[in-house]
Amino acid sequence: MLEAMETRSRQTHALKISPSRWLAYAGAGAASAVASASPAEAEIHYSGRVDTVFPSDQSKSAQFPLDQPGDSISFVRTSNGAWVDFFGVHCPRSGAVLASYPGFEYVYVLRVRNRNGDRYISQGPFTVAGFGLAGAFGTMIRSERESQDWRWYAKGTGFVGFRFNNGSGNQFGWARVRMDGPTSNFSFTVLDYAWADPGEPIKPGQTSSSSSAALPKQGSLGLLAVGAAGLAVWRTFRSATDH
Repeated sequence: MLEAMETRSRQTHALKISPSRWLAYAGAGAASAVASASPAEAEIHYSGRVDTVFPSDQSKSAQFPLDQPGDSISFVRTSNGAWVDFFGVHCPRSGAVLASYPGFEYVYVLRVRNRNGDRYISQGPFTVAGFGLAGAFGTMIRSERESQDWRWYAKGTGFVGFRFNNGSGNQFGWARVRMDGPTSNFSFTVLDYAWADPGEPIKPGQTSSSSSAALPKQGSLGLLAVGAAGLAVWRTFRSATDH
């Protein structure tokens, strides 16, 4: 099963984007590479609507670019007697999925709902497990295992969360997914996604930066974890609230 999944993953069809958009991504990546950059320079990058459908009766994989070539998120839908939906984040240096990992067979991709919109993706929990691939890969749903802890079983919309680091610091992001439920063999649609520069916090569904956004109780810890850029944001926030 894992061999079949990895084979399909290698055959992933990259999302077509224009050279000018790649240039924009590259420019944003170069700007965020300076660890001492001002927090005002950090921003959130939004994909716009991608509306990529993973049908109920078809194996399919799709990869969505992040800040630079080699960094991406992907979704895989495959069948080996039962339908399985996967989510992964790929970064040659470091990638992690918002997920739980009990330490045995499965990495359970967590489902962040709209009611959790005030939390920051950086609050985790994250896991880097996932079949030895570059980055991390987890299972959203496996149709023949109803008793397992599948967060994506029910019909409706939710968010996956991810983290990656290409050397400029931890970056966090989300992808919005609409599940069709068990009556449709757990087919789904990836609606849109976004990611933030190092030091820029991001909430599920957030599509642009907001310097006035208040940090959650654990937000300072999440930002400190991203290194110098996160520390600069935290200090700016503290300075603003002390006056």
